[in-house]
Amino acid sequence: MIFRYQQPLRHYIKSNKGRRVNTRTFHKQYSSSLDASRLVAADIVPFWQQLGVAVTTIDQMELCLVELVNNVFEHAYANNEGSLFDISSYLNATKQLTIEISDYGNTMTPQTLTDLANADFIEPVADDPSTWLQSSRGLKIVKQLADTFEYTTTANKNTFRLLKASVANGKA
Repeated sequence: MIFRYQQPLRHYIKSNKGRRVNTRTFHKQYSSSLDASRLVAADIVPFWQQLGVAVTTIDQMELCLVELVNNVFEHAYANNEGSLFDISSYLNATKQLTIEISDYGNTMTPQTLTDLANADFIEPVADDPSTWLQSSRGLKIVKQLADTFEYTTTANKNTFRLLKASVANGKA
């Protein structure tokens, strides 16, 4: 696995009341693969726990992260292993958990996100292979669990950005 690890950074930002608030940022680069989502989750969940993110928020955002990392592998990189993608996460000034997943592959069409609002959630049925096909199921889950779900593309970089309110000290 090729990755660049950056120790969580200490950043100071000014709150609305002019006080300095100490924040830390997780940033790591991963190589795309079928196993990448598990590796990312294993790295980032302890970081979120150290930040005091609520357990329910961690569970929900871990699911979102897994869905989006799998989306990067399947769609941005067409199931090709070895392409790099970045994960960043931190608590912003309003204590929202911020997660950014950036890739350098194929972009998602604006129509995909527009259609997402009206797409039916097709639950897979074991005896019906037609229900196993890609159906934007993962993106629909992400959109429902995140408070904010954004997708941007600039030059050769595509970024999913999620925001989720969190209660400190692991309390739901």
